[in-house]
Amino acid sequence: MSTYSGPQTMIYQADPTSLHHVKKVRESMHGALKPYMNQKVKVTTIDGVSHEGCISGFDEGHLYLTVTTTSTDYMRSYYQPYYPPYQPYYPPYYPVYPGNVILPLVLYNLLALSLI
Repeated sequence: MSTYSGPQTMIYQADPTSLHHVKKVRESMHGALKPYMNQKVKVTTIDGVSHEGCISGFDEGHLYLTVTTTSTDYMRSYYQPYYPPYQPYYPPYYPVYPGNVILPLVLYNLLALSLI
């Protein structure tokens, strides 16, 4: 809820025909993804970025891909504020080790999806 009481200016509104097309694409993506749950796939986005992993789920706007991280990927996670020397007064620091993480991808950014 906005507390601003002045006039509001519309910045963007989707064209009704484009909206109808996007909804049809979303429905077809759900139908195409459902049989391949928990299978290894390679996903390519419209920006040319590729990811390999296992389909762990999807909803109205996202595909959730379980990917295996490498030893350097964990450095892209959040900063740990309780790093030593503060351990006596704060919860212990648990380092992040490589493993599996879930990568959410926006369905509308997917260009290709193939089994591997």
